[in-house]
Amino acid sequence: MPNHRHQTGDLCESILAEYLLRKDWWVFIPLSSQGPVDVVAITPEAEVFLFDSKADRFRKNPNRKVYHRIYRVRSDIQKQLNVRIAYVNENTREIHFVPSL
Repeated sequence: MPNHRHQTGDLCESILAEYLLRKDWWVFIPLSSQGPVDVVAITPEAEVFLFDSKADRFRKNPNRKVYHRIYRVRSDIQKQLNVRIAYVNENTREIHFVPSL
């Protein structure tokens, strides 16, 4: 039986890849499903970007009225590789990059 979290992760990766392809970037997805990078992208100017895609989630803190994005901490290897986190809203297809592009 498919795992819902894996399906959401795959969908977020696909949305991110489509977004980058529409920017005329070359996009590569590693064969390994386990690793520090979900998507590798190269711009027409030959800049290389590494992304870890995450489903964009929000939480409302107690005694507050505003929802805030739940940020994930990069692993040590992701920090060494300068991997950017791409928060993908699978419903609106909006993407928030940390650090920003």
